[in-house]
Amino acid sequence: MSAIGVVEHPTRRPCDRCRHRKSRCIREPEKDNCAFCNLNGLECTFLHGPRPRKRTRKSPSTTEKIKRRRHSSPTPSTSGSVEEQTIADPINSRLDGTLGLELHLHSEYIGPAGYHEPELVDLRPSAMSPANHERSYPRRVNQFAAFITYPDKDSASEMQRINDLDRIEESIRPLGPTLVNLYFRIMHRTFPILDKGVFLEKYARSYREFSPPLLAAIYLVALDWKLFDRTLATASQTPDTKALENLAMRAMDDDLKRPKLSTLQAGLLLLQRMRSSHSTLPAQLLSLGQTLGIHIDCASWKIPEWEKGLRRRLAWALYMQDKWGVLVHGRPSLIRAQIDEDDGTSDWDVGPCTVNDFPEEATSEEENGDGGVDGHAGRAAFLQSIELTKIFSRIVSTFYSIGATKKGGLLERIGPSGAMSLAKPLVMELREWHAALPASLQLEPTPSLRLSTNGALHLSHMATELTIHRALLRVLTPDSAPSLRSAIRTAARARLTSAMKLMESFQPEHIQSFWGFAAAAQAALVGAFAGLLWATSPQMDEAAGYVEQLEKLRWVLQVRASAAPFAREALRMLHEEVGDLAAVKAATLRDP
Repeated sequence: MSAIGVVEHPTRRPCDRCRHRKSRCIREPEKDNCAFCNLNGLECTFLHGPRPRKRTRKSPSTTEKIKRRRHSSPTPSTSGSVEEQTIADPINSRLDGTLGLELHLHSEYIGPAGYHEPELVDLRPSAMSPANHERSYPRRVNQFAAFITYPDKDSASEMQRINDLDRIEESIRPLGPTLVNLYFRIMHRTFPILDKGVFLEKYARSYREFSPPLLAAIYLVALDWKLFDRTLATASQTPDTKALENLAMRAMDDDLKRPKLSTLQAGLLLLQRMRSSHSTLPAQLLSLGQTLGIHIDCASWKIPEWEKGLRRRLAWALYMQDKWGVLVHGRPSLIRAQIDEDDGTSDWDVGPCTVNDFPEEATSEEENGDGGVDGHAGRAAFLQSIELTKIFSRIVSTFYSIGATKKGGLLERIGPSGAMSLAKPLVMELREWHAALPASLQLEPTPSLRLSTNGALHLSHMATELTIHRALLRVLTPDSAPSLRSAIRTAARARLTSAMKLMESFQPEHIQSFWGFAAAAQAALVGAFAGLLWATSPQMDEAAGYVEQLEKLRWVLQVRASAAPFAREALRMLHEEVGDLAAVKAATLRDP
């Protein structure tokens, strides 16, 4: 017994000092003191018992974590700066080593043509003193690619960021977790530009770990499907989407000063809802993506594997936004068209997006059906959309570039026969793409309690076909050979008939799914194509048939407009584009 006095000599327990040091307590036989206490001339004491063991509990689900966080959601503190509060949050280990996902840092890619010399990056003072990163410091991700990383506080207000997040969260409270769950059930499975695991783990901790425009964009997108959640569908009052959208766009301007992957994600999501053709945000996002190095192959970078997959998905989503923007905005693409040619001059060097870039495995919800989109089919549709967009890009660069369409340009020089020769390999590519579609992406009846993105995919395919035939119609002249004219117009009429059948075939599970920013323009293109055939018809009877097709298209869109925002927008665009050709026809008949 020790001098302090313990009722029972605890031969098997570590003494107080060894327990405090968390070291092994070694005690020789017939000696009261352990080796450590004996060496230091101390006496072993056993006044403190062992700490109570924590009960091992099953790790709560993501939904449970979110609910717990909601009950103790952070409010503005009366002491300490906002930055201190947010930096003190625990860091998710999955974020260690990431490049574009740090909460208080943003990075800028060092391009080979910039004034920065990549060879000197490692000689910068901040690179040689990595512990003192007060302003900026370089980061080399492989032998050829490097970034400069900046602290956010030098470019934008952290206080403003937190205030924006609090306002966004307050505007939807207490529906945040419900909206996030709805987003990942529907939108994410078709447009996978987030890492679900990282997002949900951060969201379970605090909404303050996000950029304001991204959080607002996710809430906004999810609200478009509010009828697919019982809580939202029966809520007495739903959030003001217009006010939330205005706040998101204002916050987006702030976020562009400190660009991260989340800024690009937010911009892409917001563009899926924006209906204005005058927005310069697509060009801003492309510039932002290049700042983040999204256009570079990241396969050999020193970043987590899941971030590599995320970057590839984001890059190709940005690529599709740029390419289909040609149809929506009528402006030239900003990404070089011939990305598949290995000629050594391309500035788009993104690796192919494959199933390996989707690390999420199907959950039990996806397997059993939850009223959302099938995860496997959604990811397959995303990959097929990339390949289809590449073909669309080649068609546009061949037939719609300034050099091809100007007076004396390529199309005028080669004439209709030359244009037909250019079109044939592109038509074959489209046929091969369509023939290779898996059964899960066909326009067949979908399983019950499922939404289907297949309608949007097939509309994109039809718009790509019409883009070829529209170019061939435009190149015809009064001097064109009658046989060639007849062949081109016959093929065009067949495509219009197929397009009308496709528009009529869309079922509720297609209409209610995600369609993307270009869907309205693609639907309106069907009407514009009919209008072009009408305007170039050699006979009145043929022209009358196209008027009937246009009126039929209006009806198809009208009966779907209440359920599909893209159909409402397509109706507006169609009216602006072709007006009322039925009235024109009647006037022509009255006054021949």
